[in-house]
Amino acid sequence: MKALQVFRARSSEDKKSFVRWAFPGLFLQEKDICNGAGILLITVLLYGGLVLCIGKPFHPSGNAWAVMVIWLLASAGGWLVERVGLPGPLGMILTGIAVGNIHNGHLVKGLPASWSKELRAIALAIIFLRSGLELDLHIFKKVGWVATRLLLVPGILEACFDGGLAIALFGMPATFAFALGFILKAVGPALVIQCMFDVQQKRLGTAKSIPATVVAAASFDDMIAITGYTIFIDIAVKGEGNQVWAIMHGPVSVVLGILAGLIAAYLCAFTKLWNNRLKRTAVVLLSALFMKFIFDKYNFTSGGALGSLTLGLCVKELWARGQPGIFAIPETNHEYTRNVEKHVRWLWRFIMMPVLFGLIGNALRFNTLQHSSISKACAIIFAGLAVRMPATFLVMFGGGFTWKERLFFSFAWTPKATVQAALALSPLDAVIAAFKSAPKSAQALRYTQYANETLTTAIFCILIDGSIGTLLIRAFAPALLQREPEDNAEAPDAPMVPGLHPSSPRPMVHDPLDRQENEPQPLTAAELARQQELMQHKEQEFAMANEAMLAEFMEQIDQIADVVGQKELGQRDSSNCAGKLRLAVDGLRDRIAEHDYLKAEEVEGANDFLRATRQEHETLRRRGPGQQTSAASPSGIGNSSEAV
Repeated sequence: MKALQVFRARSSEDKKSFVRWAFPGLFLQEKDICNGAGILLITVLLYGGLVLCIGKPFHPSGNAWAVMVIWLLASAGGWLVERVGLPGPLGMILTGIAVGNIHNGHLVKGLPASWSKELRAIALAIIFLRSGLELDLHIFKKVGWVATRLLLVPGILEACFDGGLAIALFGMPATFAFALGFILKAVGPALVIQCMFDVQQKRLGTAKSIPATVVAAASFDDMIAITGYTIFIDIAVKGEGNQVWAIMHGPVSVVLGILAGLIAAYLCAFTKLWNNRLKRTAVVLLSALFMKFIFDKYNFTSGGALGSLTLGLCVKELWARGQPGIFAIPETNHEYTRNVEKHVRWLWRFIMMPVLFGLIGNALRFNTLQHSSISKACAIIFAGLAVRMPATFLVMFGGGFTWKERLFFSFAWTPKATVQAALALSPLDAVIAAFKSAPKSAQALRYTQYANETLTTAIFCILIDGSIGTLLIRAFAPALLQREPEDNAEAPDAPMVPGLHPSSPRPMVHDPLDRQENEPQPLTAAELARQQELMQHKEQEFAMANEAMLAEFMEQIDQIADVVGQKELGQRDSSNCAGKLRLAVDGLRDRIAEHDYLKAEEVEGANDFLRATRQEHETLRRRGPGQQTSAASPSGIGNSSEAV
């Protein structure tokens, strides 16, 4: 009997150990509980304040209430799914599906369609703005032709193949089907880049820059997807009108978006106007949103997205070069991009990502969905994977990769999420806008059905490809990639995206361009001259900052010494005088120590000044009260800056 009890106890411990090994995130620590409780309390206080201030929109069944419920529940669902090792967007979209289908979405029935559309537009602008800030042309040039083949060939092949299947299974027109194909082709940058960050942290494949190659290609993949989608969806829904304009509308939208992004980037590069990180973040973010909304108003939907991407890419380069001219601070500063990207990433991660995926899940209503649509959508998704993965394996020939590394590329080029979520409802918006004069016509109803089937396919693509891709990368990366020793590998702690470090919250991405290269690149004479000029400029700025801080320091000491000298030099005991001076100097020194303006020897010089001041006051005290007039401004104090 005792042996049976021991066996049962061991079995129970073994089960707990297995669960801890398989799902380590399920076991909460005290800091996790405190963090969650703090966020919940802040949310309750915020909601209470909004209800009291604004009222009806935040009441149950109000429009703002619906958005807040979707955000809160989607955030919780994403957090729970992340605890078991799956991507957070999967939990967010599943939570949205549950909210929309329990009691026919009664909990969020107050959500207006216009709010959903505008929130998705904001999310799309932020997605492409982040992609632009994370892009780096230098790393793309380094990996070059290999990354170009990776971002072009497998995705376009899959888009064409998925489009052909959509024609056969859904009966869609060719242009509508290929628009669906380009929605499905795009990898999810947030998922892919986070997985590559984990791979690089383990020093897997870093000798051949495999993580960097995947990141560089993934960053450009969104642009290919949105361009192809725009061209085909415009031809599909505007084909009944002016045929020439229907064909040209997509390319014109792309060109206008790029031009607008360039203009906005030059505006945001006026760093003399935007002279702190909050101003720079605000002007970049508001410029992206302004472009998105104004292009949407005139039915150039993709123009706003591409404008945001161009804005992020170009303003990053302008900040790095200290341009343009008189309106910019003439120095190379990569911290501007890191700070802005950090703020935009926070806005995306904690606000807009739960809202976007929750809205997309909420839009899928099973009571209006044809049951065959799900099976057809899954068939298209799995068939697309069957084309995409072998194509990725084949296009990586000629890059010096082994068969295991090529197989890893095929796994790494699988996860999808953000682009599908951002574009899933766009076809329905385009159909509603195109047929608003006759929404009940047979053609309008048929195209609405195509748009709903596109939504269903995009959602299941996120659920299937997002989970399969991330699990394949995590499971097979150690077996397929060669681990580099520490003395040969790239620095694993180097962030692959500006501003991101290993301690950053998930889902996060990093940029291979911020790592230190093993072999420094030779600089031209012009580049060396520019570097020397920038170094001199920074040294001058540092010296001026030191002088200003020292001057402020000594001026305040002078004032205190002057006041103390006038009031207390006539007393027999001068300890109060010395004590006040010491406290004043120590307080100022502590305040200065919070900054990096003064060197250690300069701060130590303040102590010398303190001792000289005390000595002079002791001398004046011994002379007696009759000398106080001349003591008000002793010679040592008047030239305090020179004394230090």
